[in-house]
Amino acid sequence: MLVPARLIEAAPGACVLRFPLPPSLPIPLHIASPEGVGLVTWAFAGLEAAASDGPVCLLALDGDGAALREGVSVATHFRDLALRLEPAPAGALSAAERDLLARALLSAGTSGLGTFGALFGLVEAAVAALPVADEAPDLADEAGGWSISGTAIPLGLLFRGPAGWGCARVTRAALRFAGHPRQHLTLDPVWGAAPEGLPARAFALHAHGFTALTTSGPVT
Repeated sequence: MLVPARLIEAAPGACVLRFPLPPSLPIPLHIASPEGVGLVTWAFAGLEAAASDGPVCLLALDGDGAALREGVSVATHFRDLALRLEPAPAGALSAAERDLLARALLSAGTSGLGTFGALFGLVEAAVAALPVADEAPDLADEAGGWSISGTAIPLGLLFRGPAGWGCARVTRAALRFAGHPRQHLTLDPVWGAAPEGLPARAFALHAHGFTALTTSGPVT
């Protein structure tokens, strides 16, 4: 049985699939076919009782969208799902679905950072609206770059600076304990604006999660 799915091609080499979630709640594991298409992350949406459109599954994929048009097979923990794709505009994703997709992309780890950049236009508003906890670590501008409070070393940073949004891998974190624990970060830009100047928003990206950061002035 073919499951109808909507194909949202956000950018060359990156797309989102949206399809009705079967009652078995299959957990996506990888793309069984076609070859050359990778599963970056996934999210379930519409599980709450008040959802008007029913439960759906969202898959963020890297690979050529043209290769998907003849169908996709998704390996899950239950059984493979065969999807029949129909092109759809970005508006096919609701605000709630974009929020869940944003959280999933922020939690996908460093291997998905390039695809995150290609899909960022779909989720930018959702990312910008994410709250910052009162006790969140802070990112600060200091001589030679940025530093972050605490001892939890991120794998990457997403930030919105004077030149716009950007994303970078953390290649080194020099931890010091004078006063309160703080780590000076060495960054390798992946996409978007360069990590310079004090960002207005920042997110620490971890292997399986993310933290919205506060930002502060120069550290002396």
